[in-house]
Amino acid sequence: MPHMLRKILIMLAVLILPLQAWSQRFSASIEDVGGYYRLSFTINASGVSGFIPPSLSAFEILSGPSSYSSSSYQMINGKTSHSESTTYTYVLSARKSGHVTIGPASISVNGRTVRSNSISVNVQGGGGQGGNASGGQSNHQASTSQQASSGVQQAGSPVTQRDLFIDVTPSRTRVKEQEAVLLTYRIHSRVGVGLSNTSLMQKPDFKGLISQELPLPGNQIQTSLERRGNATYRTGTILQYVVFPQKSGNIVIPSITFNCAVVQQDNTMDLADLFFNGGGTMSVQVKRTVPQITLHVDPLPSPRPANFSGAVGKFSISSKMLNPTVKTNDVATYRITLSGLGNLKLITAPTINFPKDFDTYDAKTNDNTKVSTSGLHGELTFDYTFVPRNVGDYTIPSVSFIYFDTATNSYQTLHTQPIHLHVAKGERSNADVDKQLALLKSDIRPLHEIEIGSIFAWGKAGFWVLVALWIIAAFAVWCFTNAWNASRADVIGRKQRNAGKQTMKRLRAAQAILSGKATGDFHAAVINALHGFIADTFNIGQADLSTERIQAELSERGIDASLTDRLLKLIETCQYAQYAPGSSQDKQATFDEAVSVINSLTHELHPSKK
Repeated sequence: MPHMLRKILIMLAVLILPLQAWSQRFSASIEDVGGYYRLSFTINASGVSGFIPPSLSAFEILSGPSSYSSSSYQMINGKTSHSESTTYTYVLSARKSGHVTIGPASISVNGRTVRSNSISVNVQGGGGQGGNASGGQSNHQASTSQQASSGVQQAGSPVTQRDLFIDVTPSRTRVKEQEAVLLTYRIHSRVGVGLSNTSLMQKPDFKGLISQELPLPGNQIQTSLERRGNATYRTGTILQYVVFPQKSGNIVIPSITFNCAVVQQDNTMDLADLFFNGGGTMSVQVKRTVPQITLHVDPLPSPRPANFSGAVGKFSISSKMLNPTVKTNDVATYRITLSGLGNLKLITAPTINFPKDFDTYDAKTNDNTKVSTSGLHGELTFDYTFVPRNVGDYTIPSVSFIYFDTATNSYQTLHTQPIHLHVAKGERSNADVDKQLALLKSDIRPLHEIEIGSIFAWGKAGFWVLVALWIIAAFAVWCFTNAWNASRADVIGRKQRNAGKQTMKRLRAAQAILSGKATGDFHAAVINALHGFIADTFNIGQADLSTERIQAELSERGIDASLTDRLLKLIETCQYAQYAPGSSQDKQATFDEAVSVINSLTHELHPSKK
């Protein structure tokens, strides 16, 4: 009997294992989508983890792996069956034409490793560069026709140089030494190209130039529509520098490269994917390089004046005494203010010939300048400290400042008015002066000396009163500190507990825009609500939010990966819609998904509120 039972078990295993292997089938497929290649790996099983792709060295990975999960239920003769599948997708561009074999991927299913099939395919290289490859014109026309119906590029459409490019415009190409030049980098994306993000790969190395970057207004790219030929583009400034040439001759502004993320519509997703993953879009990474340009820098006219300051631009000068009266052994300050537009940061303090009876010290420079699109403007103040030692009438002579005026193409000389001083007899000793000067050099204001009377001497009543007051003050500070810390902790906790309620208030603002009761950007309002929820819940600034930070915070608190993917997918969809407002994005569905995601996250993070 045991022998017969063993045979039966073996026969059952032979029958069941192939069925189990079929139910956990891991298949790979690849398709050509307009010069790009969509590589997919699908596993029909639940409890999958540890996806390991094959080597893709023959391709440039434009996007992926993006994962989509789906599940289905069937009822046959009163019996319910359940199946799940997960698909990992890449968008690839072949590095060169030829025959390529893609090896198997592997994944863990309930602790058991499963491998996919291998794929052999003939590929055409150059698809990833779009307009740079042969046939770029026809590719561009094809992508345009693919977008005609939806207004947004379809997944796999090549992003050509005509679709998306970045250029640099100098405010002038022929300048003088030290004359400011504004470099403006602008991005141009054809309407229908879902540009979602740009980032500079590496800051430029400006050789022979002094540079300063200008912050963008509100740290955001402001776009506008412009017409170029037969196409309409969204154009915006993404980067600006003000540079000052330090030598004459030809100076090269180096080429720089940007990473650009482009969102495309993926209509190949089935209804289950659209429902569970919040929309059929995918992000493609492309690079755009701005070619180098050359500045022609002319030398300043010769001969240069003997006392030329090196300043180039347009300036004015003034001077004054900061002390109304001056006595012997007083520490006095004489201030020169230089204001205007030009290379202010390169200007050093003018030299002043003070009277011989004055002890003088190095000038202190205060920089109150700002950089703008017109260059560097503002003012520099130079404070000269001196100490008159003798009584008498003195004159601080006029100061000359020579600069090169770019408007008149000539050297100009500015003069301050001479300052006449009457120095009266003072009462301060040399020791007092030395002490004040030492304090000034250490940036500490002088303290008035207080003589403590004998009433506070050791052992007397006044001394013990001071000790008691000190103990009371220390105790009060301790109590206040504890109360403040507790209050601050309670504020943070209350803010975290009420994150869901505050987010719903923000979503009501988006709903008002959606219904037409208010004006504004609907998708920006949704993003503000989602970012606000994460920022309030985890007590982090919105400026520090990123995809990686959000994933890390939610993963650390055990939030289901599918819920995290829904949140990130929703944010990405709204960001894409801001750049492509003509898309067929269902705003009501977007709003409903936002409410659902926030409610789900609130229940996961605060189980007691379920």
